[in-house]
Amino acid sequence: MLKIRELTFGFRSRRLFEKISVELRPGELVHIAGPNGAGKSTFMSIIAGILAPQKGTIEFFPGAEAGTPVDDRRKYLEYLPAEANGMYTKMSAVENLKFWSNLRGRDVSGRVIFEALEVWGLNHPVIRDQLAIDKFSTGMKRRLALARLQLSGVPCWLLDEPIYGLDTKGLEAFHNILKSHLNAKGMCLVVSHDLKPLEGLPTQTLDLATGRISK
Repeated sequence: MLKIRELTFGFRSRRLFEKISVELRPGELVHIAGPNGAGKSTFMSIIAGILAPQKGTIEFFPGAEAGTPVDDRRKYLEYLPAEANGMYTKMSAVENLKFWSNLRGRDVSGRVIFEALEVWGLNHPVIRDQLAIDKFSTGMKRRLALARLQLSGVPCWLLDEPIYGLDTKGLEAFHNILKSHLNAKGMCLVVSHDLKPLEGLPTQTLDLATGRISK
């Protein structure tokens, strides 16, 4: 469970959000909403541990109920920023996925990597083994980042505009992996202007401007 209490952040010139509280339990998805400039990406960066809040607490508990929070929540989170894919551009798709899986302490087989790439249409030998990532299109880079997300093995995903650059098949694949993640008792916070990929999923909406949560 991810427990956020009275989170507050702003700059000298203005306050972005104030006293935001939300609990995210296994199998739940929360859509972060708000107008441009409301602080959605900043909010996600704070949850990911990149920025520190001015006030408030963020705790992660291994189970569905509050008990003793973990010392480092980042071990349980996978963050996909809006404008970065977190890939080494001179490495191949397979090399990137192996590297990030090993960094997570996971020994992922080639078969599992190929299966993840197949989901995203990236399993052709030339694409997966021979091309450096800097030769990929914008959509291909995003699909590879989502394949990395699949292989992370962590319970909580933080997704900031995750479908940027995806085509129709990519949107369908994203919906399916997100549904599978939630069915496996995973959790997700997502910022997205396009809500179609979230249709049919157990979604709540947190409005940063008001702090209100709705279904």
